[in-house]
Amino acid sequence: MSASRAGWGVGLFVFLFCGATATASTSAEWTLDLQKDGIDVYTRPVEGSGIKEFKGVAEVGVSVEKILELLRDANRFKTWFPNTPESRLLARDGDVSYQYSVMGTPWPMDDRDNVLRAVTTRDEDTGEILIEITAAPDYYPVQKGRIRVRKAHGTWQLKPIGPDKTQVTFNMHLEPGGGIPQWMINTRIVATPFEALTNLRATVGAN
Repeated sequence: MSASRAGWGVGLFVFLFCGATATASTSAEWTLDLQKDGIDVYTRPVEGSGIKEFKGVAEVGVSVEKILELLRDANRFKTWFPNTPESRLLARDGDVSYQYSVMGTPWPMDDRDNVLRAVTTRDEDTGEILIEITAAPDYYPVQKGRIRVRKAHGTWQLKPIGPDKTQVTFNMHLEPGGGIPQWMINTRIVATPFEALTNLRATVGAN
């Protein structure tokens, strides 16, 4: 399926352990901003930034491994993640990978692009999987006509809650830079995780 192209996305292979993010906002309280279609979306302020952090939580009726397979497929990321016209894997060494993706932006602003480092860990006792993402802006050459995102941190947590059911938690704080008004970015803070989790659920269910 093709993800919605309207509005903003945080474009890239991103992953979370609930409450374990290393942003400066860890002491702030989460606010529940949306409950719809079995998806909860929370936001909270980040110290030193005018852009909020978000967290989306949903139950998905497939195994942890099936969701992990989708999340690791960097070339497929553009087909389901909101507002991501381009994505590809740059390198992978075991549980560490680097991915490039493009975030479409409204004209006349230049598109943003991301280079993010993803580290996957697994709890052998609980079966939970955590993939933590951090910006690696200098890993890949700057591309003409695109502004490189230099600040990003996020995670996905995949927690098995049944034989074929997974609690998915998606968390991210990203600053796209380049003079985009912070109020404009914050208008998409709730929609991005909701659309991402909606599309993820539909995509793995269609396989």
